Amino acid sequence: MPACIVYSSRTGNTRAVAKYLAGRFSLPMFSVENAPDDGYDEMILGFWTWRGGPDPAMRSFMETLRGKKVFFFGTMAAFPDSPHAARCVERTRNLLASGNCRVLGHFLCQGRLDPDTLARSAHPRTPERMARLRQAASHPNFEDFRAAEQCLRLALASEGTLATVPTVPMTKHVA
Repeated sequence: MPACIVYSSRTGNTRAVAKYLAGRFSLPMFSVENAPDDGYDEMILGFWTWRGGPDPAMRSFMETLRGKKVFFFGTMAAFPDSPHAARCVERTRNLLASGNCRVLGHFLCQGRLDPDTLARSAHPRTPERMARLRQAASHPNFEDFRAAEQCLRLALASEGTLATVPTVPMTKHVA
């Protein structure tokens, strides 16, 4: 198989994006706890962001990868075009580079914050932050799924892999 999807999800946000991509590209999908040891040269890795990078389970998995081609996607309460998101991308790229992995591309979108995380958060609950968290709660949505698909499609096409990855008919339903 040319590629597989490995994801880590706490609230279901990242799993929803992974499931959409797996369905659109007919790719096998694994939770990070059940990730394959080998057999895939290209990996699509999904994570929820934690402290400006991949969550601990995905971070540990990424540290084991050597010489893979990787596309990564993440969900976060922050805006995907924020400085926080840019730091997350840079940290993820550096983590993968330490294993001589080549990043083919990435995608970030908002996602709802786990209520337990919010309750423990030391960040001030400013009106701006609470408004952003309310907005994040409506993501990922269908537009996010389509944007993730487009980013992955471009990454695979630039790698010449797209011809071997089938596309299934479009539906709006993602369970």
